[in-house]
Amino acid sequence: MRIVMTGATSGIGLEAAQALIAHPQISLIIGARRPDAIPATLGSSATALPLDLDDLTSVERFAEAAVADGPLDALIGNAGIQIVSPQRSAQGYERCFAVNHLAHYLLVRRLLPHMAAGGRIILTSSGTHDPVQSTGMPAPRHADAEKLAFPDRDPDRDRQAGLAGRRAYSSSKLCNLMTIRELARRCENRPDLSFLAFDPGFVPGTGLARDYGRVVGWLFRHILPVVVRGNNVSTANISGQALAALAGDPAYAGGRGLYWSMERLQPIVRTPSVLACDETACAALWDASAGLAGMLP
Repeated sequence: MRIVMTGATSGIGLEAAQALIAHPQISLIIGARRPDAIPATLGSSATALPLDLDDLTSVERFAEAAVADGPLDALIGNAGIQIVSPQRSAQGYERCFAVNHLAHYLLVRRLLPHMAAGGRIILTSSGTHDPVQSTGMPAPRHADAEKLAFPDRDPDRDRQAGLAGRRAYSSSKLCNLMTIRELARRCENRPDLSFLAFDPGFVPGTGLARDYGRVVGWLFRHILPVVVRGNNVSTANISGQALAALAGDPAYAGGRGLYWSMERLQPIVRTPSVLACDETACAALWDASAGLAGMLP
């Protein structure tokens, strides 16, 4: 069983990767900025290939290398960033949108033709995509790819950098979920494939807040894990185990556009936000993302 994974070197992704390589029948291929410096716990059990999600050219090269040895059984798109300062990707797109959504959209499109029978594609989303959930994050206003890629073109954009950065994150997670739902709709010719989105819940202590500054980052890593309580609070280990199960456990096979979310330390199927369920909006995001990635819809 050959699985390709992004975001496997820390936090939830590392826990998932370690759970996967515990099964000798699984061959794990991970993308990393520095393949020679992956965590020692992965050792020689995973193959690390160069991947810089900031650069779509790197994504293209990674996809080509990942399929060189044959079909794939699963793709786990788990890597993500959350930034609170204006930053751009190599192609000039807002960086959070580019890394969290556009790079994974391109990776999905490139690897889809190489998925084996019964294969699965999983993208990590977030409860922050849904205004109904009280996550403490600003909810997405839209899923307009052009405005998300070029915030300066959005007349309703947030003027405060921190707020804009947090909304860019929740919007990118909405895009991940909408991509999975649209993927299921467009792949009627591959009924054998599973397309799943995963909300790991609120997992304090990960590196997601590394751009927040020293004080806020310290609070996020050391204080929030102690004081925050709620049905959607989880740990890196528990959510990582759930993510690994989505990729390899037969119980999760056959899902078409399902949104799995952690609740009371267990993954459940949850109804996405109203916008995520808008088929017209999902199709528009898909087509616009293709243009930004230099592809045909």
